[in-house]
Amino acid sequence: MKEEQTRIAEPVAAPEELLSQPERESDSAVAEETLPAKDEGKKAWTAKRITGIVFLSLGLAVVLFLLFVAVVLAVDKFVKKSPVPSFFGHATLIVTTGSMAGTIEEGDMIAISKADDYKIGDIVTFLAAGDTTPTTHRIIRVQDGKYYTKGDANNAEDTHPIEKSEIVGKVTRVIPHVGLFFRWLKEDFGWMYLVACGIVIVAGVMLLRRLPAEKKE
Repeated sequence: MKEEQTRIAEPVAAPEELLSQPERESDSAVAEETLPAKDEGKKAWTAKRITGIVFLSLGLAVVLFLLFVAVVLAVDKFVKKSPVPSFFGHATLIVTTGSMAGTIEEGDMIAISKADDYKIGDIVTFLAAGDTTPTTHRIIRVQDGKYYTKGDANNAEDTHPIEKSEIVGKVTRVIPHVGLFFRWLKEDFGWMYLVACGIVIVAGVMLLRRLPAEKKE
């Protein structure tokens, strides 16, 4: 009588146990390397998004401020009929004559501000009675509450003194040659060149953005 041999089934190894030790270590290393890479990518994306929001906010703030300035100047000019529109007492003008040559040249831009008082030596912008264009000259003397002015390049003082109410403001800053650029924009149709340059730049940026996408396809 033959003895039956019973075979004991060997337990099947789990998939993880079938892998050799080096292979398991390799997979672990890959997993560890993948996680930091994802974290770094997420951080970079977050930083980029925050930067974009900051720049967008700053851009909107600048645009809103410029719009506010434009509205204030428009109200001062068209509603209040001010001969020299100002932003809360501050204004800029372009010098068109050489009466102050040596101190302020023709084509310079000047910044003026309203002051409580004016004294000898101050360079002021004023609009005398009957004048339609403001004048910028230096106060050389004050007599009986009236201000006598003279251009630095002129040989004689101005014919008539001015009242304090006729003074638009005192020159606080001179920006050389800036007015020439604005004159070029206005008189030589320079704005058309600027618009053309802007169109070319925008078209170039759009083209450069499309080139990588076309290469990927």
